[in-house]
Amino acid sequence: MLPAGSPEPEAGRDLAPSEITARLGRLFSSPAYRAPMLPAVALQVLELSRKPDVSFDEVLVVLERDGMLAGRVLSISQSAMYAGRSAILSLRQALVRLGIKTLRNVVLEAALNLRVFRVPGYEPAMERLRRHSSYAAHLSALVARHASLDPETGFVCGLLHDVGMAATLMAVVDSTKGPPPPVEDLSLVLDTVHAQASGLLAGVWKLGAEVKDAVAHHHQLAAGGKPDRMVAALMVAEQLAYEHDGGMVPVRWPEDGGAEPLPPPPGSLDANPAAMVQEARELLGLGDARLESLRREALELMLRAVEAPAAAPGTAPARAQRRA
Repeated sequence: MLPAGSPEPEAGRDLAPSEITARLGRLFSSPAYRAPMLPAVALQVLELSRKPDVSFDEVLVVLERDGMLAGRVLSISQSAMYAGRSAILSLRQALVRLGIKTLRNVVLEAALNLRVFRVPGYEPAMERLRRHSSYAAHLSALVARHASLDPETGFVCGLLHDVGMAATLMAVVDSTKGPPPPVEDLSLVLDTVHAQASGLLAGVWKLGAEVKDAVAHHHQLAAGGKPDRMVAALMVAEQLAYEHDGGMVPVRWPEDGGAEPLPPPPGSLDANPAAMVQEARELLGLGDARLESLRREALELMLRAVEAPAAAPGTAPARAQRRA
């Protein structure tokens, strides 16, 4: 929906990216804007996870109220990313095996897949966004552990950092008469407003100031005047995701068959400049040796991700394909 007083776009009119960006900026800052909401059960699980004395039974009773969400949570819990050597056959087993905080992350991922990463007319882009967000979540947790940061917070930041892209495309669909513009024509718009929208959603969903600040400024290492190490972890995780063809733009390889991927083209959607990634690495103390160790762990993690039920069939990380 558009905020009160905003002009309706004319049918068939092609809006300039700057005009759409300005309109969306007004929309996201308007008190009349209704952000996409997570299922009520997911929000209740997130709230319960903040209680230090919450019991497994309390979480299960709430989660079982939404059969579709519970089924999706169980499916993700059974994937190779979580299940380990023995299968998880019930929600209770998932909770016992994973713990409340990790199950909270699974619930959040499942809820986004069911409710937010679904925009009519933009299905391929939403599938890419879903995969990228899942990869970034696991890789952010991995980088956070290497940098002595909280991996659970890293996971949530990675999962949510680009959720504003979905909110932006929803707003475009809702405010455009006739067929929405191709996603390729909206790259500049998405790049401009998605971080602001991600921070807005994190605030609406009450995910905490650290998460909200990190996702709202995940392309600005020192947005508040002081470098943010969680943002740095996100930047390194996004670089690792790109190298394994888990970014928002496809990975590029040298024409001479070199083993190292080329950086994203300048101006690519959701890409950080190489100099900023290097600055993030320095802030986290990730020298060449530690980065290579991270790359090996990221490769193993993303090979497991290919086995996840929600993964696109037949897709394998590009880095694995090139180095196999």
